[in-house]
Amino acid sequence: MRKILVPVDGSALSDAAVRAVVAQARREPIAAIHLLNVQPRPSRYLARFVGRAALREHQSEEAGRALAEARRILDNAGLPYDVHLEFGRTARAVARAADALRVHEIVMGAEGGGLWDNARLWLLVMAVRRHANLPVVVVMNPERTGRVDLRWGTIVPR
Repeated sequence: MRKILVPVDGSALSDAAVRAVVAQARREPIAAIHLLNVQPRPSRYLARFVGRAALREHQSEEAGRALAEARRILDNAGLPYDVHLEFGRTARAVARAADALRVHEIVMGAEGGGLWDNARLWLLVMAVRRHANLPVVVVMNPERTGRVDLRWGTIVPR
């Protein structure tokens, strides 16, 4: 049985990844599902003027909002899960968490939007893959409608 890590940022893309994990859990047993939210480290400039406790509280609230929908999806499916919060750069934080939790794979969501969004997403996926040295499953958003306009890299309604 496998352990799966799902990085969650509160977007529809990460929710699609959580739904894919739920669908996978219906087909085969999963030992553990770990939801991870990565919060960026505050700049040193900001840290000078805002207390550490206030920053952590704010980041915890942001993580709670980001994880709310993913938690609702897993609760409705009746699947047990653990929630984790990391700080730092996204790819390295995901890799650290994957190593610490000894997961077997990482499941991430993808949109397939414009050229720059795709480039940024795939750079993140490749960085996670390089740092974690684990399989990274990228789930395309099934709720997306329209076609990709190759001239501009944008979504055009059908």
